[in-house]
Amino acid sequence: MSNPVHVTIYGQHFTVVTGEEPERVEALATHVDSLMRDIASRGVVDSNRAAMLACLHLADQVQSLQAQLAVHVEAVKAQPVQRQKLNDLLQLLDDELK
Repeated sequence: MSNPVHVTIYGQHFTVVTGEEPERVEALATHVDSLMRDIASRGVVDSNRAAMLACLHLADQVQSLQAQLAVHVEAVKAQPVQRQKLNDLLQLLDDELK
């Protein structure tokens, strides 16, 4: 069920209609607000510019995490193959030792 959640980001009030827990949406809004304020403290005061730079920062984080996840997924996929190769090698050793 969708519920409205009221948040404030960089001094602007928003109502977000979502099925998420309100605390999660509020925490996300707080994170974005904090990021925008950090960017603004470096001399960027225009809210649109701060928002764009915050989006770029978050997109970079998402892309980096996706790349890390892909590496881990490939490592997990490779494990059965590696395990089978080890089993094959062990079998060859066993056969030679008999």
